[in-house]
Amino acid sequence: MVGRAAAALLATVGAIGCAPTRSNAPVEPKVTDADPRGAAPTLTAQSGDGFLAPNAKDVDGAAAYVHYAREDMPIRVSVELPRLAARYASRDETDAGVIDAIRGWETAIQTAVPWFRLEIVRDEPDADIQVEWKTRITGEASGWGGIGWQMVDGRLRARGRLEYATKPCLDVSCQLDLAELKLLVAHEFGHTLGLGHCLDCDSAMNYSWETRERTVVTEVDVRTIRALYELPNGTRVDGMLMIPLRNADARPDPPK
Repeated sequence: MVGRAAAALLATVGAIGCAPTRSNAPVEPKVTDADPRGAAPTLTAQSGDGFLAPNAKDVDGAAAYVHYAREDMPIRVSVELPRLAARYASRDETDAGVIDAIRGWETAIQTAVPWFRLEIVRDEPDADIQVEWKTRITGEASGWGGIGWQMVDGRLRARGRLEYATKPCLDVSCQLDLAELKLLVAHEFGHTLGLGHCLDCDSAMNYSWETRERTVVTEVDVRTIRALYELPNGTRVDGMLMIPLRNADARPDPPK
């Protein structure tokens, strides 16, 4: 596998940095060539498809859909051990809670996509998804997640990244407890799988991830993932494949 930095051809995508528990203000960290973060498109519910919406950009800026494919299974998820535990929890309990929130997606998605599988690993810089604990995140966010893409041996490969903080600000009451952390990680991991926000859904991808009275991953989340996976990987909103996936004869002439 080509290294992430050397082979990256990343697009800005539907990655949103979600604010700490005391605020709902979005955070838009800086985007770099090797960083899948960026401002998300406005998402609208689509009948039968949940809240499916473009999550990436082609090299010419056109909106597109990228996702993990069957041949990518299992998706390798590198989870960093947190250096600061959640409130009233040990580091081991915090780590287990993060992994449990991630595994919740696998359990739910397999009801509709049986071949979907995750593999949790440690300290693997070339894993498909990186989950990193941070002391602080830009804008005092609790976390953010996103999906990017690169071309490897002529094939589009999705790449995800998630960062979370157990104590996103210095205030004594700011430290997340284990239940809050699991909701946060479940929400942000949905972004690494290619989902955006669903403001009208009682689901993991509702922007108000702090709402504890809801189920973490719901049928509408799974339906949206299934609709995404049914699209050819790298499909643009105009119905064509992304430019790097086309045969040379099918590529548009460069602008004059």
